[in-house]
Amino acid sequence: MKLNIEAIDGNNVAHSQFMTYTYETDSFYYARLAFYFEIVQEAAGYHAAARGCSIPELHEEGKTWVITRTHIHVDRYTIWPEVISVETWAQKPMHLYLPRIIKGYDENKKPVFSAITYWAVLDLGRNGRPCRPEEISKKIGQPPADLPQYNLDSELKRRTTYDASECTTLSVYKPTIKYLDSDSNQHVNNISYLNWALESLPNTFRDTFKVCEADVSWIRQTYSGENVTVYTGSIDPLGFKSENPVLFHKIERTEQDQSKTIVWEGMTTWGKRPV
Repeated sequence: MKLNIEAIDGNNVAHSQFMTYTYETDSFYYARLAFYFEIVQEAAGYHAAARGCSIPELHEEGKTWVITRTHIHVDRYTIWPEVISVETWAQKPMHLYLPRIIKGYDENKKPVFSAITYWAVLDLGRNGRPCRPEEISKKIGQPPADLPQYNLDSELKRRTTYDASECTTLSVYKPTIKYLDSDSNQHVNNISYLNWALESLPNTFRDTFKVCEADVSWIRQTYSGENVTVYTGSIDPLGFKSENPVLFHKIERTEQDQSKTIVWEGMTTWGKRPV
């Protein structure tokens, strides 16, 4: 795969644009949260591919990329047909992860969202064990160390889990894993987990609130035909009616022996929709 690398500037920051199409909006014509997650994935994928580290190229080496965690702060949701300008860059490796920053701006250069993501490279020949990321980190590169605007603190703090929060369960949802949920790695794409969590919420709640912050982790790979259940809860038993709801989410897989494995979990903070 050969991509034009002119959109990567001299500081090794990649630039791209995304239009808010109607099919990326909700019934109020505001962008869906999943659209921002898709932008995060695409912008990172473009930068990696331009440096010879796309998933197809890694597959030839018996490796692949996976995203393990995303923390996103939403400043506002765009409306069709607004254009979002995106810049992204990789940070220095952190343990077995490659952190990445992604920022989106509107046409007036005002922030739309900002995200920190953790990526890992897996060795497909060793049962998907993580590889040391230094070699690929050098190929992708980072901005110069003397530019503080690009050398940000990308260390994400430990997030309270669904179980540790002792929250009250507000909804239980059993999605069906569909054909289009699978990606080029042949496992469920990271966006599907988010969509399942959001789909589990009442329509009246989502008509009233939008996510203003989300912190989610992909813990285990999931495949077509598996049995998964989405749980959403809140420390406030009336969490769906709070002024600024904070929700905890987890997705469990039921194994053949009926044991449970957590495959995804996260926390979302919500605010009232724009009037």
